[in-house]
Amino acid sequence: MDLEKEAKRATDMLNGKTIYQVLRHRVGEVCIECTDGTRLFVDHQPDGIELSITRMNSD
Repeated sequence: MDLEKEAKRATDMLNGKTIYQVLRHRVGEVCIECTDGTRLFVDHQPDGIELSITRMNSD
């Protein structure tokens, strides 16, 4: 996925969310947790950064 598409996808998934807390799980990684349990992980990689978004199941 190219950077522009990845950024748009992350923006769409996080739109309207409220930040609950920011965590440092390990060196080179930041976790931004939202009040609904959604988490955005920003991980430093040798060739840039990696974004990962997890969401709680709404069963």
